[in-house]
Amino acid sequence: MNIRVGSRKSALAMKQTEAVINVLKAHFPTDTFEIVGISTKGDKRLDRTLQSFGGKGVFIKELETALLNGEINMAVHSAKDMPVEMTDNLEISAALMRDDRTDVLVCSGDTKTCEIKVIGTGSARREAQARHLFPDAVFKPIRGNIYTRLEKLKHREYDAVIMAKAAINRLDITDIQIMPLGDDFICAAGQGILAVETVRGKMKKYTDAINETTTMTELIAERAFLKFVGGGCNAPCGASAVCDGQNITMSIFYGDTKSEIRFSMCGDNPIKLGKKMAVKALKIAEEN
Repeated sequence: MNIRVGSRKSALAMKQTEAVINVLKAHFPTDTFEIVGISTKGDKRLDRTLQSFGGKGVFIKELETALLNGEINMAVHSAKDMPVEMTDNLEISAALMRDDRTDVLVCSGDTKTCEIKVIGTGSARREAQARHLFPDAVFKPIRGNIYTRLEKLKHREYDAVIMAKAAINRLDITDIQIMPLGDDFICAAGQGILAVETVRGKMKKYTDAINETTTMTELIAERAFLKFVGGGCNAPCGASAVCDGQNITMSIFYGDTKSEIRFSMCGDNPIKLGKKMAVKALKIAEEN
C-alpha cells in the first residue's frame, strides 16, 4: 500500500516528516510512503503576525483540507502549531519523537559579550517570559523559517532571537551562539513533539504502531490546560508535562495584563490535570 503523508514545505517540516516516515517504514517495510508537500497560509503570509490572520491554524488548514478530501492519508505537524480545537472528523492519532522542549536565545555574537538590545519573537508566551530576563530589551516581531530568522540575525536586524531547541537539533544547526533561558522558561504546549493527524478512525493500524503513549499523555495534558484556560497563539501561556508512565507532573505559565502565574501540579489523568490547573490559574488571575 502507498501511504501519502502531508507536510509543510519548509526544511524543518520535511525533515520531521521524513523522521516519522522512517519510523513507519520500520513497522511496515512492505508499504511505501510518499511525502506530499503543501504550502500553508502561514508559510506564505510572512509580512504579518500570526495573530493578525488566524493564529496557529494557519499552519495546518491546507493540510487538513487535503486529509478531508482524501488527497493525503495522514499529516505530520509540530504539535505546538496545532489549535486546541480540532477540525470535525479529524484527530491527533499519534504523538512521537519528543525532542528538547526548551526555548533558547540565539545571539548574533558571543553570548558572554553580546549586548542584547533587540530580541525577535512572534510569540506572546516567549515575550512575556523573556521580558523578565531582559527588562531593558526591545521586542520585535519576526516571521519566516529557521534559516530566514538566522539570516536576519546575521545581518544584525536583531541582537538575538528566541527559538525552539528542538528545531535547531532537528536541522543539525551547530554554527550558532546559544544561550539557555532556564528551566523556569515554560515551553509551548506540545513543543518538541511530532503529531500525526488523520481522519477520525482511519489509518489506525499505522498510527497505533508508532504512537508513543507517554508522549501522547504529555501532549493531552498540555493541550487540556491550554483548552480550559482559553489560551492559544494570542494568549501568553505555556505548559510542560512530564509523564513517568503513571504519574504526570506539569508546570504551567499563564500571564494576563495584571500578573504572571507559574505553578506545578501532579496527577494521573492528563485531561483532569490540565483542567484543574487551568481553573486554578484563572482563579489566581481573577484574585489578582
